[in-house]
Formats: sequence, C-alpha cells, structure tokens
Amino acid sequence: MSSSLFAVFLIGLMMLMASCRQKNSYNVDVSDVEIEPIEIMRYEKVLFEINPENLGEEIQMHVDDYYLFLGDEINTAMGQQQLYDYITDEFNREIYQDLIQQWDNLSPLEVELTNAFTYFSYHFKDSNIPQIYSYLSAIDYEYPVFYQDGIAIIGLDMFLGKEYKNYDRIGIPVFKRVKFVPDAVPVELMRTIAKDFIHRADFIPESLLDYLIQEGKVLYFLDAMFPSYPDSLKIYYTESQLNWATKNEGPSWAFILENDMLYSTDRQLVQKFVGDSPFTAPFSAGSAPRMGSFIGWKIIRDYMQRNPEITLFDLIFQKKDSREILVDSRYRPR
Repeated sequence: MSSSLFAVFLIGLMMLMASCRQKNSYNVDVSDVEIEPIEIMRYEKVLFEINPENLGEEIQMHVDDYYLFLGDEINTAMGQQQLYDYITDEFNREIYQDLIQQWDNLSPLEVELTNAFTYFSYHFKDSNIPQIYSYLSAIDYEYPVFYQDGIAIIGLDMFLGKEYKNYDRIGIPVFKRVKFVPDAVPVELMRTIAKDFIHRADFIPESLLDYLIQEGKVLYFLDAMFPSYPDSLKIYYTESQLNWATKNEGPSWAFILENDMLYSTDRQLVQKFVGDSPFTAPFSAGSAPRMGSFIGWKIIRDYMQRNPEITLFDLIFQKKDSREILVDSRYRPR
C-alpha cells in the first residue's frame, strides 16, 4: 500500500472510531429536548413558617398541595398533635434554621435538576419526570432521597456539608458524610432513580460480578445525566482517592481474579468491595473505598464504548447477563 493510500486509510479509520465514540458518548446533543423547568415543592418551609399555635387552621390551605405528607390524619386531633410536636421540637427547629441558611433559594438546584432531567428525557422518552418535594427529615441519613411511583422527596437537611455539627452530634461516621454536601443533591436523586430502574428491570445480583455490574450501571447512568460533572462527585472520592483507584485499578482487578472472588456469592465479601467504608477492606487502609464500584464503572464504560448500538435504556432494562457484559466489554485494565 502506498504512503498516500495508507494515509487515507488511517484517516478513514480514525473518523470511524471517532464516529463510534460519538454515537456512544453520554455527552449527547439535547438541544431538541424540551421539558418544563423543575420546581421543587418545599414542605419544610410550609411547616416551619406557620404558627404552631394556629396549626389546625393554617395548615388547611396546604393540604391539597402536600396531601402526600399530611393525608387524612391532619384532620384528626392525633394527627395535628403529632405535627405540632414535630415542628415545635427544639432539635428540628435548630436544623431548620441551619437548613434555611444553606437552602433559602432553591433556584440553582432547580436549574441543575432541569438540566439533568433533560438528559433523562433524552434517554428515557417514555418515563415521566417526577414531582419533586423537599422536606426536613430530622437527619434520616439512611434515606436522604426517596423515589417511588413518580414522586421524589429530598431531605435537604442531609445536604448541609460533611462538617455539619449535627451529623457529628448524632454519630454519623465521617466516611458516610462524603455524600452529604450541597453539590450532591442532583447526584443522589438520579442515583436513587437509577437504582429504582435497575430493580424494576428485575436485575437481581448474586455474585460479586453481578454487584460490580450493578454498581457500574448506576455510575454510568450518572455519567449520562451529568456529562460535565467530575468523576469524583459521582463516586464520592477525594482527588487522592480517585488517583489511588486509577493507579491501582489493574492490580485490584488482578487480585479479584487471582483469588477466585469474581463469582463468589459471599455477601460479606461483596460488602467489602461495594459497601460504604473508609477504604476497601481487602486492600490497605490507604486504599480508595468501594473499589468494586469503581471497577464495575470501568467495565460498563468499556462495554458501552465498544457496543455503540446499545442505548442507556437497553443497558438498564435489557442487559442482565453480567458475564456477557464483562466478555463484550473486553475489560483489560493495566
């Protein structure tokens, strides 16, 4: 082949590869996608800005908008007493004052969520955008965000910064607080939706590989919803943890394979690789946490890169064979 023909061939090959990458890129063109701007219904403001001594009367004008929270019980003496106790509790009122300092204006958050749900609508055209509420959870750190049946509820008091005094006061471990920062609200909401979708797809993980793939799907979902967000925010790593994970991806994968862990169904082993912790237990105390999640993310990224015909919808709802995904990803970390 002459040098000129080879050059033409090489340029064509590069263009084809670029085309494949573009087709599979999660940074898609959403300029033609139109959705209504997200508006968050603020239940906590309604409750903590009414007069508790006139609760029975003042709450009535809000029952229709917040029936999800108030229900028919608000029309009973017991229901009103429970609500009175909640909004006059000193600890709750202290949290609310801190919450309102951070979250007095939700407009920037609503813009971020509108952007995210624009991508969501691109990838899941037949899925409705949820009605979103905020509330004061009284620091329910196990469920900072709730999503079900087209309703999303955000506990804004769970996003006051990892150094927030009341997280320490009730004993939340430091490693669990990495997700309790204001920037994490959109991420946590979309993460919760991704997990709900995977559950509805009847993907039931059993082996460690299944859990790696499940975690990878969730993180790739976040890639697609937040193409401009840094990886560190999506997986809640510090810069040093991300550097450690990137540097030790190959050795970590080799360790899993060499110790015959990939198809293990030992739940304790699975937890060591994907559970919340300050580091990944099979490795050193200086390791990045949740290395299983990081590896699963890289497997899914490789899989989607090499299979550009697979949509995000297909990945979540159709592709359930973890071994097939691993093989087709041709995952080979260094």
